[in-house]
Amino acid sequence: MTITFPDVENMIEESSSLFECYLERIFESKNMNDLISASHWYTDAVFNMLTYPRHR
Repeated sequence: MTITFPDVENMIEESSSLFECYLERIFESKNMNDLISASHWYTDAVFNMLTYPRHR
């Protein structure tokens, strides 16, 4: 699979958005379960972004 520059730009943009959402979830957490849930959500989202990239 060849990665082109627009793909890299999209990946950086998506990963930045995911990280912002992750930080929001961390700061909105009320207990340890919320923190763990946020971490699992972020890990799953990044894994899926890298495993199944969107092609435009």
